[in-house]
Amino acid sequence: MCQITSRSTTYNFTVTILIKLQNLEAITIEKCQLIREVFDLEGLTSSGEVDILSRLRELTLSDLPSLGCIWNKNPRRALCFRNLRALKVRNCENLRFLFSSSVAKALGQIKEIEITSCKLMEEIIDAQEEELEEAVTSDTLEFPLLISLSLEELPNLKTFCYQKHRIHCPSLTKLTISQCPKMMTFSSLEAKQWSITSDRVLFPSLEELKLFSMCQLKKIWHSQLHEQSFRKLASLTVELCENLSHVFPSNSMDRLQSLNKIEVVGCPSLETLFDPVSLSFDEMQKPLVLSSLEKMKLLNLPRLADILKSDCKLILAFPSLWEVSVRRCHSLSHLFSSATARTLDKLTVLDVSSCNNMKGIIVMEEGTVKTVETFKFGNLSTLKLGDLENLICFNSKSCAGDGSHPLFDDKTTSKNQLSLCHEFLKFRQIAQNVKLIRLQNLEAITIERCQLIREVFDLEELTTSGDVKILWQLTRLTLSGLPRLVRIWNKNPRRALCFQNLKALKVQNCKSLRFLFSSYMAKALVRIKEIEIVSCALMEEIMYVQEEELEETMTTDTIEFPLLTSLSLEELPNLKTFSCGKYYIHCPSLTRLTISGCPKMMTFLHSKEDNSR
Repeated sequence: MCQITSRSTTYNFTVTILIKLQNLEAITIEKCQLIREVFDLEGLTSSGEVDILSRLRELTLSDLPSLGCIWNKNPRRALCFRNLRALKVRNCENLRFLFSSSVAKALGQIKEIEITSCKLMEEIIDAQEEELEEAVTSDTLEFPLLISLSLEELPNLKTFCYQKHRIHCPSLTKLTISQCPKMMTFSSLEAKQWSITSDRVLFPSLEELKLFSMCQLKKIWHSQLHEQSFRKLASLTVELCENLSHVFPSNSMDRLQSLNKIEVVGCPSLETLFDPVSLSFDEMQKPLVLSSLEKMKLLNLPRLADILKSDCKLILAFPSLWEVSVRRCHSLSHLFSSATARTLDKLTVLDVSSCNNMKGIIVMEEGTVKTVETFKFGNLSTLKLGDLENLICFNSKSCAGDGSHPLFDDKTTSKNQLSLCHEFLKFRQIAQNVKLIRLQNLEAITIERCQLIREVFDLEELTTSGDVKILWQLTRLTLSGLPRLVRIWNKNPRRALCFQNLKALKVQNCKSLRFLFSSYMAKALVRIKEIEIVSCALMEEIMYVQEEELEETMTTDTIEFPLLTSLSLEELPNLKTFSCGKYYIHCPSLTRLTISGCPKMMTFLHSKEDNSR
């Protein structure tokens, strides 16, 4: 290994020296202020084959502000650097290109190229005049073993390669382009081309593509791509590309069947995720399917109005999608069409928050308003809806009307399925009726900053005989910032086996809530471990005993919370007691009790018949 670190050296490697260094495997040169070139090949003969650094595997150049070129002459017929595996160049602010096409042809073993913070770099491969004269037709530059290519913080980079060369990287699996604001294309004969990909680039093995801070980029995919390119693409991340109008043209879907993850963040001009292009009549009749897509994240996209343009008759299908996260997409009025929703059989996590114009998660297509439409989310375990100030329904054609209907309604008869019906119009409740028994896979519910919710669970149609399991696997319930919430449950579950695995109940900033649960509900919460109630201005008691319960309870009864370890009651200005009923409260596992900011509370339990208790 050769390592050179000196602020004043002008040392470079001449041909005479290079020929003698055949055992050198790694070169690192860093923090040398005066170096202008690394390898001096001026004395190289134009005939015969000469081995130069044939064992060199790693070349790292860092903090060389005067470096103008790595090689000062094309090696042409010399066998130069043919075993180089890794090339890393950082903070070389005077370097305008990385290597010539002649050097590129010699790098048959290169596996990793990483270029970072080179202010003046305009292209990676520079085709010099004599090479252009020899290349009468388009030539192909192949990097057969290149696995990873990273181009970052290159403010003047415009392309990987201009001129007549095609780029073939059959083994490339990871491509990262970050903070290259002038880059518009990877390889092109034209001075300007607005897509990063082109038919001159072949990436048959690419699995991960990351594009960050590319201000000039208007589209990712060229209208004509090589048939084999992007067939294995599994992950696409696009961030801070301010002129990008869409991510996918619909005619690229057939080559994206390996796509597993989509993440789009902070693209202020993005209007749609999938842009329809001219398709034949037969193609229009078939759904566009992303069969492997599992995760979708859309964040900070202020102009995003549709996943697929609403006037397009195409159907998107995501049969493997299990996690969806959407935040701060203020132009989005709905997330999925009903046709797409019908394909979401594996949806497990749905997190939608801070979308100011969001009125419904699912929008019904024309012609379906008079029929009962059922959607089955049998694997849904986590649902988060937060800071959606205009949300009035989960799914509806118009999300209009004055009815007092729940967010969720169930019309299926199958086990372990959440089915959502468009028959409700106003978002006043979260889940309705005994059909809650279909939500057996739901493990966590978080509802935040929803202005219109009045109640969460509607148990009105619950039968009075037999044991019924409701939300059997629910372990966490969090309610926060619900100013109109009057009650969580609108009816006592009585004989139903409700919420028996609930472990954590947290309620914050629900200023209209007067009590937390009834004594019937309390008896169901046998596994509750944590209760936290904060800033509920009207709350007067935690457990409320209704008249029918008082009549049935002739003698003092005991309600036990066997696993409760923490109880916190804070900033409840009207709280007077935990309960005013006839019950004794037994908490054998309670280790922490906090009561703060409850000025009217004088006793933990208070009996209406026995003021001394």
